[in-house]
Amino acid sequence: MRKFMITGALTGFTLGGSLGVFQGASGGELFWRAAVSAAVLGVLMRWWWQIWRRSIHEAQQKRLQALTEAMSKLPAEAERVLN
Repeated sequence: MRKFMITGALTGFTLGGSLGVFQGASGGELFWRAAVSAAVLGVLMRWWWQIWRRSIHEAQQKRLQALTEAMSKLPAEAERVLN
């Protein structure tokens, strides 16, 4: 999660700074735009990572549950679930 948040912050800082330069902002304003963009994008990337991680975990749990049910019925059924 830390890597995602840092990546988001660096991307936000770069994006905010670039847009500030493009719009002709002064030095102080440019820094504040970049800092706010870094904070916002870092938090958004952290939120997205949590949702993504949770959905991957749920998918793995469902697959494991299906495999367990298939193994309890017939070994041939487990091969079908795995593939």
